[in-house]
Amino acid sequence: MPGVRLTGFLGGVAVGFGIWLAMGIAGAQPASAAPAGSSDNTSAHSATSARNHKTAAARRPAAARVAPNTTKRPVATTRQPTAATSARNPLRHRIVIFKNTHLALPPQMVFFAKRVAGNATFTDSSVYDLQTADQYDWNKLTGISFTLLRPDTDAIMVAWRYNVTTQMFEVGPYYNVDTARIMPTASEIVSVPVGQTFTFTADYQGITVQYGDTLVYKPIPEGLHPNQLSAFRINSWFGGTSRAPKTISFNLDLKPWWTEF
Repeated sequence: MPGVRLTGFLGGVAVGFGIWLAMGIAGAQPASAAPAGSSDNTSAHSATSARNHKTAAARRPAAARVAPNTTKRPVATTRQPTAATSARNPLRHRIVIFKNTHLALPPQMVFFAKRVAGNATFTDSSVYDLQTADQYDWNKLTGISFTLLRPDTDAIMVAWRYNVTTQMFEVGPYYNVDTARIMPTASEIVSVPVGQTFTFTADYQGITVQYGDTLVYKPIPEGLHPNQLSAFRINSWFGGTSRAPKTISFNLDLKPWWTEF
């Protein structure tokens, strides 16, 4: 009986060991398949490794397609406000002179100015016909004056008017010296078509007006002595002596005021 028991015990141990070994082998196979994509895989797992490589290769292009889309979105988002801003610029720089008035709105006055520069565009809304000799009077676009209570005492200005014969806008340098008017001569007039933009600069050295290849420069005249302490940028003004025969508007884009000191 002891021999039979011993034999049965050993047989049970052998069966248990066999079951444990079989479970260990079965559990080891999935664990070895996990790093199948690594370079040190055994040949026994080559099929699993190949499948994993195909899966990884198929996924990489998908990741590459996402990256360009992510890059483009900020560009589109950046450009849209710029386009909207450009569309608003004509309104933001619009100057209006109401019918039967001289003064333009909004006001553009800046004190202690040494320089006024920018660009302007006359439109169909800028065209006017006084049907009198006052049509040849010069309107004031912008500039610098040195006498607040009477701006036309001493001044450096860019002037303009509409020529009904040529249907062009005429722009030129205009000075006041002790209330005397020094208006543009024929050779100092720049003709600008409707809807076209021209540039200008007025400072203590002189006035420059340019449209395309046409450039006019007129230095400050003798007797005009700029004084920055009393200097200020003037507002746009219609006339001359006549008031605006209708509501007139144009675009005036001035350099930031802090660049004028």
